[in-house]
Amino acid sequence: MLFEFMNGGLSYDPSEVVRCTAANFGWVMVACALSFLGAYMQYFGAIRMGFLHRTHSIPLVGNLWFFAHDTTYVANYRHWFEGVDFWLAKAFWFALFVFMLCESVVTYQILRFSRRALFPGKSLPQALLLYVGLQLFAYGAFWWYLSMIRDPYYYLSFTTTVVLAPMFNIAMMRARGSRRGFSRSMLLGFVFLTVGFWVWMFLSAAYFRQPFFWLVALGNVGISLQTIREFEALPPYLPEGDPAVVAPAPSLPRGSSALLDQRNGRA
Repeated sequence: MLFEFMNGGLSYDPSEVVRCTAANFGWVMVACALSFLGAYMQYFGAIRMGFLHRTHSIPLVGNLWFFAHDTTYVANYRHWFEGVDFWLAKAFWFALFVFMLCESVVTYQILRFSRRALFPGKSLPQALLLYVGLQLFAYGAFWWYLSMIRDPYYYLSFTTTVVLAPMFNIAMMRARGSRRGFSRSMLLGFVFLTVGFWVWMFLSAAYFRQPFFWLVALGNVGISLQTIREFEALPPYLPEGDPAVVAPAPSLPRGSSALLDQRNGRA
């Protein structure tokens, strides 16, 4: 059947994933390394630019979903280390624990620097309460998604985070009208993340080589590349009041300086 999800539900064969990972070990490791390198470039770069430009650099919707995803995975420690006999699933636990901490920092940046933009007219306690409500909604939506699929190794869940990662960056950059909160290396991380992830998935099981996954992969990588083009087309962000970026005073015509000195009573 062309689309396997029409015959037996959205799932893959976990035993096939284990076999394919072993058979393609070298390439899977390269693809995983590239993917996680890109993800760390994305979040570490976002945190750095967020503090530098006093803003948030991961879109709100994305950070809510990523936090729900990663904390759910980390909270299921016993499942991954006692119930699942797959070393890669155990390695993911350590990687996602770091991402959980990174997402917490971005949450702080959202409430500290972007509260007035995202929650206009709200005090910090009110904004915090709203954010908690949104996070609970994200948990509900994510757990609902999990209830509809069979995802033994979280591969389909990982897919949602990778697809979502670059999706709102262009809109956020255009809304700001500058490069505020973004850097080239951070955006290059999105490209590494998406390219590495999809190569990894294609090597992991035939299920992920269905036509619709290829369409999603091409769109995902294409959006990541387009964010770099959008970034390059935007002007640099110049924080107000920063002496390092204040425009120099216009030069005066020859002789004007002496005339001004006379008017100010200077010899």
